[in-house]
Amino acid sequence: MAIDIGIDLGTAKTSILSGAKILLEEPSAVAVDSDTWEPIAFGEKAYKMIGRTPDSITSVLPIERGVIADYQSAEEMMRRFMRKAFGNKMVKPRVMVAMPSGLTAVQHRSVAQVVEAAGGRNVCTIESPMAAAIGLGIDFTKARGTMIVDIGAGTTDAAVISLGGLSQCESGKVASSDFDEAIVRYVRKEYNILIGLQTAEQIKKQIGSVVERPVEIAMQAKGRNLFTGLPQIFEITTNEIFHAVDDIALSICKVVQGVLEHTEPDLVADISEDGIHLTGGGALIYGMEQRLSNFTGVPVKLVEDPLHCVVRGTGIALKHPSLLKNGDYAFRSLQDLIVD
Repeated sequence: MAIDIGIDLGTAKTSILSGAKILLEEPSAVAVDSDTWEPIAFGEKAYKMIGRTPDSITSVLPIERGVIADYQSAEEMMRRFMRKAFGNKMVKPRVMVAMPSGLTAVQHRSVAQVVEAAGGRNVCTIESPMAAAIGLGIDFTKARGTMIVDIGAGTTDAAVISLGGLSQCESGKVASSDFDEAIVRYVRKEYNILIGLQTAEQIKKQIGSVVERPVEIAMQAKGRNLFTGLPQIFEITTNEIFHAVDDIALSICKVVQGVLEHTEPDLVADISEDGIHLTGGGALIYGMEQRLSNFTGVPVKLVEDPLHCVVRGTGIALKHPSLLKNGDYAFRSLQDLIVD
């Protein structure tokens, strides 16, 4: 039987939901044969191969900064994920896909192509902040401003919602993955040690901070000494990470500032009273809500379950389409999305 499914197609992870249940959550990664480009592994298995593959295997991240960078790999990945989630039970479902705000018609069409090739019937794209607001149960149908900031792996989406539509939005190309790259650069510069992005991500998750902690903590990590070429263990502290990622955190704050600057004063007054809702995996780094609040002067709330409120919002919107009546959120076939 046909079903409706919601997808959060993220730079780091892809989540698939049916009803109220998340059926799949896997890294957006594919491992392919370097010569034939035939896929070898998907999801978690492919992600663990990054930085560890022989020359015969290439790791591919088909989603970059929230948009499709490798169409063929993205199509194969989505087909495999949907088959893993539904088996042979799926019969051409309607699909709602959460994407960063501000994408072009061509980028929307690319997503539609990938999802339809993977087994979808009709596709509706929705901005991640709008899906997050729905997932949080926020009543944004009134003439009152609500601000959502979604810090993903590839983009930071900041949007002001009022009367069921986006009043102002911006998708900044700076986000959680930039924290990882900043940590790699810092360790290389200060310790002359090269670490991989997965090691940097572990450091970020365990001791990462965008504010100075009152009590400093440290952890040990391993890398390759740039001078000797040999493995080396080093110790790094929270406040070192704070200095390493400070510029990235400031850039994220400026994305939010840019949206507030172009928002109507009355809506800004509403946001000042109600606060900013902070979501996404990048929101989990220590002190992000405090840093953003100090920068904007607006209260910031880290939402419950920030990793899944976007995909849960797609599921709720599928059940209650009236929530999207004030926006252009129609289910379209691929033919409808062709740009002349």
